[in-house]
Amino acid sequence: MRTQRAVRRLHLQPIDHDVLLPLLELSLKAPTSSNTQDWSYLVVEDRAQKARLARLYRVLYRTFNPIVERMAAGDEKALRQMRPGQWQAENFEDIPVFVIPCYRRGIKHRPVGRPQIAVSSFYGSVYPAVQNLLLGCRAVGLGASIQTLPLWYVPAVRHILGLPRKVNPVCIIPIGWAEGRYGPTTRRPIGEVVHLDRYGNRPFVGTEPAG
Repeated sequence: MRTQRAVRRLHLQPIDHDVLLPLLELSLKAPTSSNTQDWSYLVVEDRAQKARLARLYRVLYRTFNPIVERMAAGDEKALRQMRPGQWQAENFEDIPVFVIPCYRRGIKHRPVGRPQIAVSSFYGSVYPAVQNLLLGCRAVGLGASIQTLPLWYVPAVRHILGLPRKVNPVCIIPIGWAEGRYGPTTRRPIGEVVHLDRYGNRPFVGTEPAG
């Protein structure tokens, strides 16, 4: 956990199923809402399939990336941090494998002012397994990251992947052997993040983390 980070620049050699499948199996130790376990993983290795998803991805990427570059103009650190993501977008179909977590339950959006319990339980049933998979990749030396932009138009994704209407793609996790180093990552001090009893009450500011 201390050294896990989104790794987007990857080596392009294939990932053996004997490496990947145990990580997927371990990831499913995560909890789901009401123990429904209505999840499935779509593993995409075929380059033609990846290229179809890449084309969908780049529709928005080529719109937003110039905007982000303009916003970061003159900030070398920010521009440097963008480069792995740019590499990933430009080489998307060549990344060895995509894992696409899916969930069978639909999302019933409620009108404003009503509890969004269905939305919360839907994503809460998937992302614990996703985090387990990311940690598993880190443990064996694979690089991985979460991508949602390629799924911006779900009907097209369903058509590409042959998904039934009741099976909902949640994110795409591109995976390959990591190129370069992992963490440690930099995060805000815990005292700036933790509020006690009411928002704004931060008694732990200045507290050093244990360990």
